[in-house]
Amino acid sequence: MSENNFDPITGSEQVNGSGRSTQSADSAIRKDKSADWESELAERIAKRVQQSKENKASKDEDIMAILDRAIAAEKKSQADIEAERRSLEAGNVPVHDTVSHEREQQVRPEINGQSRPESFRQVQPEFSEQLHSENIRKVYPEKSVQSRPHVLEQDAEPVYLHTSDLSKPLTRDELQRESFPEEPEAPPEIRETSGKKKKKKKKTFKQRLLGLIPHKGDSVLECIRKIVFLAAVIAIIVCGYKVADYYIDLWKSERLNDQVMDLYWTYQDGEDVQPSTEKVINDDGDEEIRQKYYMLPGARKLLDMNSDVVGVIKIPDTNVNNPVMQASDNDKYLNRKINGEESRNGEIFMDYRNHFDDVDDDGYLKEPNSDNLIIYGHNMGDDSMFGSLKYYHRNSDYYGQHPVIELNSNYMTYKYKIFAFFILDAEDKTETKFDCWNKLNFSDEKDFYNFVNEAKRRTIRLNDVDVKYGDKLVTLSTCNTYLGDRGRLIIMGRLVRDGEDPLKGTQNSVPNPNIKWPTMYYNTKTNEKYDPKAEFKPYGP
Repeated sequence: MSENNFDPITGSEQVNGSGRSTQSADSAIRKDKSADWESELAERIAKRVQQSKENKASKDEDIMAILDRAIAAEKKSQADIEAERRSLEAGNVPVHDTVSHEREQQVRPEINGQSRPESFRQVQPEFSEQLHSENIRKVYPEKSVQSRPHVLEQDAEPVYLHTSDLSKPLTRDELQRESFPEEPEAPPEIRETSGKKKKKKKKTFKQRLLGLIPHKGDSVLECIRKIVFLAAVIAIIVCGYKVADYYIDLWKSERLNDQVMDLYWTYQDGEDVQPSTEKVINDDGDEEIRQKYYMLPGARKLLDMNSDVVGVIKIPDTNVNNPVMQASDNDKYLNRKINGEESRNGEIFMDYRNHFDDVDDDGYLKEPNSDNLIIYGHNMGDDSMFGSLKYYHRNSDYYGQHPVIELNSNYMTYKYKIFAFFILDAEDKTETKFDCWNKLNFSDEKDFYNFVNEAKRRTIRLNDVDVKYGDKLVTLSTCNTYLGDRGRLIIMGRLVRDGEDPLKGTQNSVPNPNIKWPTMYYNTKTNEKYDPKAEFKPYGP
């Protein structure tokens, strides 16, 4: 009876007993192959040792350790082969050591088609060939895969290796894999960050801020860049502050004005209290008739806020709805509100030279009212104050929609119908000069008609409002950009007579075909010229 034995070197079964001569022949073949393999291995080991010296120090120890294990395993394998050969020559059945026998018992069922333990892995020649090529590229990148010794046969039997027991003898495939190991695994901390880009430490806000300032070591261009950048930032901050301050100031002014006027109209609603007529003896001992005035309820509320209040002005359906101030000069309320706070809006104020229901403590007029009341106000971009007056010039139908000015003193209510609106040059020194804001009273009828007819020659639109000597006038003055910074827009009205329709003569206005502009206008409009001989219908006789 013969006994089959598995050769771990060749990967084939051998027959013992009666086939002893065949075993002797096979043993001789194995001996020759073993000798060739040993010489080939020695040559390969020498090459690897030479190459390992050229690699980094960190890989030298790993490679030498692997080579030492490979040599030790090969020597042990050769010793086993030599012992088996001697046993065969002596006619004895080879006896495996316990470890080799247990390994054989594990491998044999797998070769016979039975299930293989999970701790074994199959190494096909193709896979081994691929693994060998990859390891050569990793360990010796300068070596070509084609230059390595061919140590695998195409028809080699697949071998199953147990990966956990390194103390067992290595087969040819194991030795090949040990000779070309995979690169050692990187430490965990390196593996975790190897696939990620290293993050820079974030700078604090203070560091970023200081980085905008030129430092020692910066190039000239870098210093210039930083200086220009800082200058731009400062300019943006300053401009932003001014713009924000401007609009905040507008909002605060409008809010205050709304509060003041709401208070005024709340108490002012109702019938006006007309002045009473009384006979008094003057200083000369003569008897005269005088009117006694009574303060309006709304005016009392405003006077409690500021004693400079002389009344309120309103143009219905426009933004003009403000208290009217009067001080000892024309500068105080240019940039000051009724509550005393500074504001670029200022307040609407009356010329300090005017008298408008100037009543003493007893309720009697101290001075007769001025013939022409001059009232000033800023031309604000949000149409507050006198900002909406510019539409008399810009819109042809604006006058017909807003022809009446309501002006209340602290004691009486008045209405004025607009008869002229025009643009002047505040610094005009030529023959077109017309400083209407300096004409407060008229010496006689001729003086009056000269004044109102000059306004009619300049008005942008002509209307049917009649003006007669003795009519009290009001003149609104505000800045206008049509002629630049020197331009002034003038709105002129006369007092509505008792029982008169306020709208009479205001609804059929037409453009003035021959406007008398300031000389400054004709300097820019050389193709236009005022014709003093053109048809003109004056006021008066």
